[in-house]
Formats: sequence, structure tokens, C-alpha cells
Amino acid sequence: MKKLLVLLFVVVSTIMFLVSPCFAVDGKITLTEDEIVFVNEHPVIRLGVDPAFVPFEFIDKDGRYKGITADLLSLVSDRTGLRFEIIPGLSWPEAYDLALSGEVDALPAISRTDERERHFLFSEPYYYFKRVIVTRDTDKGISGIEDLEGLTVAVQRNSSHHSYLMYYPRINLSLYDSVEAAITAVANGTERAFVGNLATTNHLIRENGLTNLRFTAFEAEKQLALHFAVRKDWPHLISIINKALDSITQEERIAINSKWIDLESEVDYGRIIRIISIFGAFVGVAMAVSIYWIFRLKKEVRKRELIQIDLERAKREAEDANEFKSSFMARMSHEIRTPLNAITGMAYLLKKTEISLTQSMYVDRITQASNNMLSIINDILDFSKIEAGKVELEITSFSMDQIIQDVVNIVSYKIEEQGIGFRLSKDPLIPNWFFGDQKRIEQILLNILNNAAKFTSAGEVSLDVRLVAKENEKYHLSFSVRDTGIGMTEEQIKNLFMPFIQGDSTINRRFGGSGLGLSIVKNLVEMMGGKIEVFSTPGEGSTFIIHLSLDVDKEREELYAKTFSATHFKNIRTLVLEKTGASMNLIESYLGAFGMHCELTTSQESAVSMLEAADGKFAKSFDLFILDYDTPSEGGFEFAVSIRNNKRIPKTPKLIMLLPMMREDLFDKLNDYGIDMGIGKPIIPSILLNGILDIFKLKAVSATHPSIKERVSQAKLERPHQVLLVEDNKTNQLIAKSILQQVGIESILAGDGKTAIELYSQHKEKIDLILMDLHMPILNGYEAAKEIRKMSTSVPIVAMTADVILGVKEKCEESGIHHYISKPFDPDHFIQTIKEIILENEEERIQESTVLDHSAGLKNIGGDIEVYRQILKAYLEENRETVEKLSLAINEKRYSDAAQIVHKVKGSSGSIGAKELHTVSMELQKALNEEKEDKIQPLKDRFSGLLRRLIEEIDRFHAQK
Repeated sequence: MKKLLVLLFVVVSTIMFLVSPCFAVDGKITLTEDEIVFVNEHPVIRLGVDPAFVPFEFIDKDGRYKGITADLLSLVSDRTGLRFEIIPGLSWPEAYDLALSGEVDALPAISRTDERERHFLFSEPYYYFKRVIVTRDTDKGISGIEDLEGLTVAVQRNSSHHSYLMYYPRINLSLYDSVEAAITAVANGTERAFVGNLATTNHLIRENGLTNLRFTAFEAEKQLALHFAVRKDWPHLISIINKALDSITQEERIAINSKWIDLESEVDYGRIIRIISIFGAFVGVAMAVSIYWIFRLKKEVRKRELIQIDLERAKREAEDANEFKSSFMARMSHEIRTPLNAITGMAYLLKKTEISLTQSMYVDRITQASNNMLSIINDILDFSKIEAGKVELEITSFSMDQIIQDVVNIVSYKIEEQGIGFRLSKDPLIPNWFFGDQKRIEQILLNILNNAAKFTSAGEVSLDVRLVAKENEKYHLSFSVRDTGIGMTEEQIKNLFMPFIQGDSTINRRFGGSGLGLSIVKNLVEMMGGKIEVFSTPGEGSTFIIHLSLDVDKEREELYAKTFSATHFKNIRTLVLEKTGASMNLIESYLGAFGMHCELTTSQESAVSMLEAADGKFAKSFDLFILDYDTPSEGGFEFAVSIRNNKRIPKTPKLIMLLPMMREDLFDKLNDYGIDMGIGKPIIPSILLNGILDIFKLKAVSATHPSIKERVSQAKLERPHQVLLVEDNKTNQLIAKSILQQVGIESILAGDGKTAIELYSQHKEKIDLILMDLHMPILNGYEAAKEIRKMSTSVPIVAMTADVILGVKEKCEESGIHHYISKPFDPDHFIQTIKEIILENEEERIQESTVLDHSAGLKNIGGDIEVYRQILKAYLEENRETVEKLSLAINEKRYSDAAQIVHKVKGSSGSIGAKELHTVSMELQKALNEEKEDKIQPLKDRFSGLLRRLIEEIDRFHAQK
């Protein structure tokens, strides 16, 4: 029995030892350029070893380094060219301490612990071993780790067993510099027990003839592993060692293992007898009880079989009902959205004609009712997606100020309609650029703010954005929405987030809505790892607080911060006239965040005195005057004129006027009164910043290139454009065609997919975009798009459909339709989207021809065209399969390998004049090294596209020779 257990342990150890290299086929390894440089710069690696860690590593009587690890190191040296030098005369604690101080480069045989990971880089495991307890053979009272509590246990200093036992505060430790000294102390009775590894302990017991010892393996403890530990600043050495270990064949490992492993293990027969006795008793009791229960269970099984049949039938019925519900909702959504698109489109076109004020009001009511109906449909579909667990967050980089601006712009109409006030406050310490789902955050804030405005008939609604805490790059934010509306009772708050339930039965009739909005908000907030709190008092109002944790986009935030870090910002002396203390403090905090100093006043008389006193002799003149439209008694415009005409003011400052919400008419009058700029309330930091930059003609350091949206606005395009409009509904055809004509876009009409293919084939040279309905007779939009893609891969195809169910966008992508507009569409948004896509496509065409700057490449190599051609040819041969290799490495999450691939492309691309690819390579390499998965995929797509275009251009360059 004893020999059988020993043999079994040896077999298991051998198998575990062979797991990691099971795919090695030969002894050859390939080093990267950086790894070769490392080997050349560090040909000798200083090692600290345990002189008595038999059989893994030890120093023999002749002073030679031997053991399993020593043999493996010899193979690693052969494969890599590295030479390993043993620092002589060290005990294990001394070797470990020198490694901590950096005087030793590596420890070749060491276990991995949390504490050690703070100081070293670790290779993949190359050997597995078992931890055991060693006691005298007469000591039968210790059979597991729990029996050591309250005792003093011997252990080697700075070993993994030392670290392990530190987690047991009730075990006292007696530390030894060597294993041999520790087990000798146990054998002569100085120590009660020793904890170490099985192989080393067994070898030393036999070698020293200690016949009165036995060892006991830990119950239910995983095997431990040996690694190479390398100083933290040498990651290339770890990569080299891992490659060398992977190259060691099975035969080589078996030979080394057989050379050193020969274990014998003492078995705790007392423990085995106890286990067998307990098991026998248990079996006897179980058999007696089983005889009684078998008859009972047979009856119960028959009963449960009948229940199971009923449950399966009910499950099938529920699944059928759910499938029917999904199908019904999809069909109803499509059937409702199609005529709704006609209603909203016709209302928009009617509004553009010459109609009376009363007719205009009627049209507004039609539009508002249509939007309310669309909101209810969207809520129901969103809730269905959440209920089915099909909602996924889309993490992108976004501007917090842009979200706030968009939300405020939308909710301002409701605020104006209710005749209430609105106040915004944002903590200046909050960055502007974050990673998150911009669309869903907007949806959450808009839903809460719309509710607040809807239930508030007097007073105000406020949005406060605060920084709660910061952990490295993660910011914990709170969004507080307060209102002075009808409030809620405790009972209403309990049911607030339940779907289709509102405060009471009269709310739907008085205020409208589906009762789904807050249920959706709660689910979205929790999906983002946040939470929502509600506080309310009936008749006084409510407060909703949304807590979200977001990662800052450090790169874009640093660029954004540079905008107001320049010295000239600090030299702009500013005066603020604002009657409201809260608004005045908010402006002061925003200007302070820009690095600007300002002086504040609530009185127009005081403002005039301060401007007159700043004559440049005793005080610097004011450069900027920010005044509130409603603060001066005679009106903001008249006060601004008096400032301009005041001869006692030595230097008239630039004027920024803060205008009331929803007073677009005032913007048209700014020039008439000599006001440099108007900013609508509530004040958003980035808008105020851009306003100051604009009037002082300062150059902003933007985190991105100007967006297509910023360049499009509502103006007509610079040249005539044509779209192929594929739509079987004549009314929708008329609406889309008429809306597009208003911005100078002409339409070629097709009523089905087959006609669309024929028309595109005839007019493809002048068609800039295709608007494609998906459900049409003869040939649907999906099939038509596939056929068109055979003729052109670049023409943008935009799906224009009432289908908003799951899977439609994915099916569009598969068919070559990469853009999507859902019906009913907002006409202004429809125009904006179409122009953005057209301009974006034109920009890409322009950029395609500039992927390689030949003049820059020639300059880099001294102007020799023949040498340049040879370099391009070598680049071509080296990188034809780079995209595929990179994709494979990223898909398998081998980010280190992927970074090496990109590194090679980065260096050579810069040399040949591929500047954009060089820049993108730098960004991608950084993202790979930091393993920022949210950035890796989009950067990899840009990298791959640029490299493919570069290869095509180099091919064309050689063909033109």
C-alpha cells in the first residue's frame, strides 16, 4: 500500500511537471528585437539560490550548482545565449534579501505569493510540489494544519511556507536558515513539527538517515509551483525565460525529473483507519434509512413526475407567449412608427410654409403629441430589452459638458412651457472627458429632469453635478435633480421604480406617460454599477440622486486642460455683474477652474465705479465684463450701451451677456448693442470657456479634431449632392425628398430593391448616399444592399426603417448597411445625420490619398529614390500578414505580443513617411501595454485600415516604376 501511494504521487508529480510544455516541439526560440537587445546588454544574469533546496537546487560538496532547476537553467542558457552566474556563499534568507535590494537579478526556484509579487516579476510555473508537515513517527497527534494551532512550528526563513504560516496567527513560528537544520531539530526533539515541501524534505530525511520522522500531506490543499522570479524592471528577461521554458521538450523534462525525483512517503495509517470506520458506520446507517425511504420516495417520484409534466407544459406556454409578445411588439412598433413618420414629417414640412400663428400652434400640438406617442413606444421597447437582458452598454469617450448641454437644450422647452426656473451647478473639479455610455447617461438625466419639470408648476428645477470621491483614474460622481413640485409619499416612493405604476390613478390623466421611464432609469443605472436615491415630501418637492463611477479619458482631458493652462488666461482681468449670489459663485468657480481671477458685484452702480476706477495707473483695466441680462434695472442691453458710451471708463472691456433660457430672439440683437457674445443660461463651463477663447481670439487646444457635426450645422452643402431614396411608401418618399431638397440634396426615387439596384448601376458615379427602407416588395433592403455592395464598397447605405427590435442593426451590418435611422425621425436630426455621413465619406476619400508622404520618406533617407524603393519593398514584404497576426494576438489577449508587432510597424512607418500610421501605432502600443481594452479595439481598427491602405499605395507606387 505504501509503495503504491509513493508510485502514484511520483506519477502525478511527473504529469503536473509536464503540463506546461506539452506543446513544445523543438528547442528553437525566436526573440524579438527588444529581447535581443536585452541579451546583448545583459549577457550575465546574477542568481541567488538556496544552497540546500534539494532536489530543486543546491550546492554540492564541490561547490557546484545542481538540481532540477540547475538542469533547466542549463537548457535556458543554451537556447538564449544568456549566462547565469551564482552568487556564492549565500544562505536562502541572504539570497532573498539581496534580491529585494537589487544586488541579485533573479531567484530561479521560488514560489509565488502576494507579498513577493510586489517585488518581482514571475515566469510561468515549471514545477509543482506538495506542502507537508514533518513530525516524529511517534507523534500521532498531528494529522493536519488545524492540529498545529497553539504549537511552535519550525519553518525555513523567507520561504513560501513562512509566508503561508503567517496567515495562521495561532501558530508560533521558529525560523531556520536551512531545511536540514529544521528537520534535524524535529528529529532530536527540539522542535515538535516542521512545514516544508515534500520532495526536499524526503530527500534530506534519507540523506541524513533520520529514521524517526514521518510526513503528512495537507488535506484539500492545492499543489504549489516553482517559478523564476526576476527584478521588476526587467520584463524582457521574463519573456525570454518563458519562451525558453516553452521550448523544452517532453523528453528533456522527463529525463530531468527521473534524474532527481525518488520519493518515499510515510502514511498516517491511524487517520486512514478512522476514515474507514466513519465511512463504514455511515454506510450502515445509510442502508438502514434507505430501506425505509425507498418505498416513500417511489410514491413521491410518481407524484413529482406528474408535477414536472405540468411545469414543462407551463414553461412551453410561457415561452410561446413571450415569443408572441416579442413578435407582436415588433409588428406593432413597425405599424405605428410608419404612419407616425408621415405625421411628424408632414407637420415639419407644413411648418416651413407660410401659415398663420394659429395654424402654427396647431402644428406644434401635432408634433408634441407625436413625440409623446413615440416616447411611450420607445419606453415599452427599452423595457422589453431590459427584461430580456439584451441591453448592452456602449463604452466610448464622451464630453460631460456636451451631455449636460444636450440634456438642458431638450428639457428647456418643458421648463419654458411650465413657466418655472432652472438652475445648473457643476463642480469645477470634475473633468470634462470620461469613458462611458453617453447615450444611456443622457437618457437617464433626461428622464429624471423631464419628470421633475412635468410635476413642477411653480418654483424651479435644478441639476447639481458633484464630485464625491476620486480613486486613481476613477471619479465617483453624483447627479442631483431637485424640484419644488407635488412631491411623493413614502408609499409612492416604494412603488416608484415598478413598471407601469405611477404615483396614483390620476397622474396618467393629468401628466401623461407610460409609467416605465423610472423603471428603465433604475435598470440602466444599476447596469453601470451605480445607484439611485429618492427623497421627497408631499407638496414640497422631490430630490433624485444618481451615483455613477466613471473612468476619466486621461489623454483627452490633458489636452482639454491645456486650453486654459496658458499664461494669457491668468492675465485676463474679469468683472462679473450678477444679482443672484448662487449664480455669481458658480461663475467664479468656473473662471477659477480656467485659471482666471475675477471680481464680483451684484450692483450696477458698483460695477460702473469699478470699471471707472480701473484706469491703468493704480489698477489694471478690466479685459472682460460678464453681465446678467436681468440684473441692471434699465435692462441688460441699455446698460451695455451706457458702458460703451461712458467716457470715464479708460478701456472698454469685452462684453459677455448671460441671456435667459428660451430667449433666442435676444441673440439677434447682440450686435446692435455692441455686445461681443451672448451665452444662454444655465451656464455650462465649456460653453463659457469657448466664448472667452472666441472673443479674445485665443487658440484652443482641442482634444479632438473639429467634429463633423460642428462643421455641418443647418447650412446647405457646398456642392449639389444626390441620394438614391429607396422607399415603397409614397408618403414617406415625398417627406424624405422634400426635407432633403431644403438643404440642396436631390433624390433619385426607387420603390423596391430591384429598381434600386438598376438605378444605382446607371447613376453610381453621381450618387453620394443611399437611403434604404428594409421591408419592400419584389426585393427587400437587405438583399438590395448586398447586391449594391458588389458594385461599391464605399458608398454609404443608410437603413431607414420602423424596425427597432433586437438584431436589426446586426443584420444591417451583415448586409453592408453601416448607418441606421429609425422612423419616425426628427427632420432636423435626419438632415444633420445625412450631411454628416456625406461629409465624413468625402473626408475619408481625401485622406486615402495622403496615407504616405513620399517627400517626407525621401528626406528621411537622404533623397535617394532607389534606396527609398528598396526600403518600401522590404516594408511591403515584412507587413503583408501583420494585420492578421495582430488580430490573432489581440483576440487571444496576448497583448504583450501584439505590442511588439505594433512596435515594429511604428518605427518603420515613421521612417518611410507614413506619419498617421506612426501616430496611431504609438497610441495602440500604449493601449496594449496598459491593457486598456476599451481603447484597443477602435485603435486596432484604425491601425489595420491605415496599414492596408499603405500597402495598397506602396503596391501602386512600385507599379508606376
